[in-house]
Amino acid sequence: HNRLISPKKTKTQREKEREMATTTTEATKTSSTNGEDQKQSQNLRHQEVGHKSLLQSDDLYQYILETSVYPREPESMKELREVTAKHPWNIMTTSADEGQFLNMLIKLVNAKNTMEIGVYTGYSLLATALALPEDGKILAMDVNRENYELGLPIIEKA
Repeated sequence: HNRLISPKKTKTQREKEREMATTTTEATKTSSTNGEDQKQSQNLRHQEVGHKSLLQSDDLYQYILETSVYPREPESMKELREVTAKHPWNIMTTSADEGQFLNMLIKLVNAKNTMEIGVYTGYSLLATALALPEDGKILAMDVNRENYELGLPIIEKA
C-alpha cells in the first residue's frame, strides 16, 4: 500500500489547524446583511482560501498591486492574467506579485533550465520564460491541456 507519510505535527501546528477550521466553520455559518458583516465575511473567506499574500489587509495588498506590481507587469502577462481571471478555477493562478518575484529569483540565480509542474493557464510559465536567457529551457507539464491552451496564444505571442 502506498501511504502518504506526514511529519509529526507540533502542538502549536495542531492548535493553528483547529483555529483555522473553527474560523472556516464560523465563516460558513455567518450570513452578512450590511457592509460590516460583508467585510467580516470577506476577511474570513480571505483566510479560508489561503490568500496569496502574507499581508493581513486586502486594502494594503490591493494598493501594492496597483502602485508597484501592475505598472511593472509586461503587457503579455497582464493579458494572460485577465484571461485567467475569467476562468472558473482562477484561484489556481499565480498572482502578479508572485510572478514578478519568481522572475526576479530566476534572474538572480542565473537559471538556464527550469521545470514547472502544474502549468494551469501558464502565468508563472510566462514569468519564467521572460526571465530566462535566450538559450534557456523550460520543461512544463500539467494534467489538463485545455487550461494551458487558454494561455498558449498569449505565451507564443510574448
